[in-house]
Amino acid sequence: MSAMADDSAPLPKRRQLRERTRKLYTDDWTIGDEEIEGRRTFQLDEKIEAKRYDLSNFSGLFREMTGPELNLTYLQKHGLQIPLLFRDKSGLGLRVPSSNFSVNDVRTCVGSKRVLDVMDVNTQKNEDMTMKEWQKYYEDPNKERLLNVISLEFSHTKLENYVQSPALVRQVDWVDVVWPRHLKESQVESTNLLEDMMYPKVQKYCLMSVKGCYTDFHVDFGGTSVWYHILHGGKIFWLIPPTEKNLTLYQEWVLSGKQSDVFFGDMVDKCGRISLTAGMTLFIPTGWIHAVYTPQDSLVFGGNFLHSFGIEMQLKVAQVEEHTKVPQKFRYPFFTEMLWYVLERYVHVLLGRSHLDISESQRQHLVPQHHQHVHVTDFELHGLKSIVMYLHSLPSTKKNVPELMRDPVALIHDVRCLVEQHRHDNPEAAVTGNPVLPPPPPLTIVDRERLRVVRKGFVKSQRHHSDKSERAFPRRRRTRCKKCEACTRQDCRECVFCQDMVKFGGSGRAKQTCLMRQCLRPMLPVTSSCKVCRLDGWKQPPAPLTGKSFPTTPSTLMECSICFDIVHPECIGLNSKEITVNDDLPNSWECPECFERGRNLDCRPRHARGRTRKLSISSAASSAPTTDSERAMTPSKQSRLDPNDAWNDSPGEPAEGEQRMTQQRTQLAMQLIASSSRSLVRPHVVVRPTPPPPIQETDGENEQNLVYNKTAVLAIFRFLSIKDLLNCALVCRTWARYSTDFSLWKKLDMSHYSLRSVHLTIIVRRQPECLLLDWTNINKMQLAWLLERLPQLRTLSLQGCTWAGVRALKRCSCPPLEKLNLSYVTSLNDTVLQEILDSPTDSRPGIIDKTSRLKHLKNLSLAGCDLTDRGVRYIVQQLSDLETLDLSSIGRLTDSGVAHLTSLSNLASLNLANCKLLTETTLDHLAKCKALKRLDLRHTTQVSTQAVIKFAAKSEHNLHVTDVKLVEEKKKVKTDFMDT
Repeated sequence: MSAMADDSAPLPKRRQLRERTRKLYTDDWTIGDEEIEGRRTFQLDEKIEAKRYDLSNFSGLFREMTGPELNLTYLQKHGLQIPLLFRDKSGLGLRVPSSNFSVNDVRTCVGSKRVLDVMDVNTQKNEDMTMKEWQKYYEDPNKERLLNVISLEFSHTKLENYVQSPALVRQVDWVDVVWPRHLKESQVESTNLLEDMMYPKVQKYCLMSVKGCYTDFHVDFGGTSVWYHILHGGKIFWLIPPTEKNLTLYQEWVLSGKQSDVFFGDMVDKCGRISLTAGMTLFIPTGWIHAVYTPQDSLVFGGNFLHSFGIEMQLKVAQVEEHTKVPQKFRYPFFTEMLWYVLERYVHVLLGRSHLDISESQRQHLVPQHHQHVHVTDFELHGLKSIVMYLHSLPSTKKNVPELMRDPVALIHDVRCLVEQHRHDNPEAAVTGNPVLPPPPPLTIVDRERLRVVRKGFVKSQRHHSDKSERAFPRRRRTRCKKCEACTRQDCRECVFCQDMVKFGGSGRAKQTCLMRQCLRPMLPVTSSCKVCRLDGWKQPPAPLTGKSFPTTPSTLMECSICFDIVHPECIGLNSKEITVNDDLPNSWECPECFERGRNLDCRPRHARGRTRKLSISSAASSAPTTDSERAMTPSKQSRLDPNDAWNDSPGEPAEGEQRMTQQRTQLAMQLIASSSRSLVRPHVVVRPTPPPPIQETDGENEQNLVYNKTAVLAIFRFLSIKDLLNCALVCRTWARYSTDFSLWKKLDMSHYSLRSVHLTIIVRRQPECLLLDWTNINKMQLAWLLERLPQLRTLSLQGCTWAGVRALKRCSCPPLEKLNLSYVTSLNDTVLQEILDSPTDSRPGIIDKTSRLKHLKNLSLAGCDLTDRGVRYIVQQLSDLETLDLSSIGRLTDSGVAHLTSLSNLASLNLANCKLLTETTLDHLAKCKALKRLDLRHTTQVSTQAVIKFAAKSEHNLHVTDVKLVEEKKKVKTDFMDT
């Protein structure tokens, strides 16, 4: 929900705002981007008070409703076309914490160590901050700078129990009614790391903004609709309808790079301003362009959702994101995969045909099919047709067919049959108040308990089995603090536990507390005693509660969060003022014994725990191309190859029969780790280069036979393709030995392959010097595994791969490359490039040089990447030995970026083709590149032919300049000469 987050910007003093400042423009390219970035030249307070944005001037910009009026009948009849405002949440089915819920309670629910993405308004840069640090900043009255939390998705934390999205959202949200239920249930991690995400985790957000925050105009990612509830504070929205004209203007405004100079509301005909206060709820439909200002410190809950009543606009927004080159991490996760699941679910419900390859146990939560003809709304029918056309327009590498989809071609055929059957449906008969895709049945207590066990896995079950017999006391059940927000509220009467309480009359199976009343800071019982001295928290003998007065001072006992032993710190030789306690739970710490033995499994690498989870989801691996979003272990058709697996150093894929064995091996290793203070050595299955063929004596007949002559055979083998060479290796043992000769494999082209473990093994055994992996599905772990085993590699091409994969180039194991091709790498922007070119964060014995592993590059290609002038500056700073540089088709490269290249003293070849923003000023900068011998300026429309000819004439090295207009002019001159 990064698009919903409020960017921060301070409002100057009112007196200063009234002074009209004159905008100064300069062509001084030496000014750094960071010196001018983030400064607005328009006066924000004027936009807040301007009468032209009053809603009274416009009609149809929003509609005020009551909760009961918003139901599925309204959605089937009108769709979600305009923003909806609700003065209170009654009737919406929305559940949020009470008004006394604070940022401190948020910290308690998500954890003090939860890392937040925070934006600094002055630099417009993101930084990491823990929840504990954020609370301290938020509550500090004297703020030195303005910061704002961009996004905090809190699903799978304690906070999710206190927030429930509106009832209508739960009825239509594709995550709930379309995405495979067993995949969503498999979610473990509470953070939003894509590699741990099993479904689009965008349903519940908490936004914490301080006074003065401002979010510029934007459209929420993937065309999602948004529900937005103000718990504390207030918000001011500017709303613009998503007409064709407005979306075109918005796209031009984003690409212009002048957002800080132009207030987008001034460019459109309709822009209305609406103010929200605490208790109000706002629905923003698909595609609406909006900006947000925070007049006072605020705490907001919200969520994003895709639905079937705005499909066409959702797809249009996705295309706008593609044109404006929005980075993949800021888009809707698994957007394309979701579209496939939407088609499958409609076909399954309306035609009774399932295209999912899942087990019977996973089918129990599928939506049942209708047994009679159901009329479909025009929103849905036209939307399904639009999805098919959208998927058809995507290139094959971006279709992202889910792994669970058996036959996508058959699915598309069934969708066409569905549309043909329902194209004459009566729109009025479709307004029934009943969804075509009903949500799956709610989880029972048994289901929730089963999920709880699955999610916790074996981590908690394996904690200190050997220690339980040694403990003097069992774990003490904590009691309510009776002070937090949860303890002071009433039962919600809506959650599954409250419903079971009514069902069983408050006894029997109903032993769980209401989800909304689970204490945030449970206390140790007053009868708890120290394991060593047997005294309570006030150094008194434990006494029964009857007749005992409760002490006012806090208890000095500490309970270990791992082994649950309760002791006084001083009883084990520690000073109570020097120990580190748990900020999220009173009287809680990690005892010295557990700390020294490393028993805190939550601090161990995530892949060691995640391996079992991934295996349990999919037992077999397929080999479809990897896309950007698939780095998240998405359920898509792609290889599950993980060469850097925590328990296997070889590039192997576990067979279906080995799944249980792998799980048992992992559990055994975790038990050994928990009960031993020694670090374990991972087992290795080493993949070594192919040894040289043995020297064998041959008889005279074989020596005279050229078929066995190594020199002759190798001379022929050098002209064969990889496939033909592998076939020749099957002829005989002699040819098999010859086929592994290193001279045949100096260059290895694996472009357009769907890489699997056998391919990676072949690459390592051949030890190429030049490796081409263009348009493959290689990911970060696979590439890191390869680079660590190819020390002789000097040329690497990753053209068309994903940005997540190329991040492996930063590791210290990367060989000293001389040529690198990263052209058309998806979502390769300035941030990713800086990360790649920066010094490696890891290390290994024997490496003294801590600088970038790519500093020896002489040839670099970045054609078609999403770079700006800042990215060029990173190149100049880190790669001083560059001789050849390809920056073609970089749409945001300007003259200022080219000016940075003058620092490259060895630059001999430069490709700037199709860089539309370059002007003749570029030639003035390039005149300082004395070593330049070749320059490509094709399709640079703002550079004239005369300027190019004049520039080439001044070169000292017979400069060769390639320009379309110049080539055509030379052809014309040659034709005229031949005619005469």
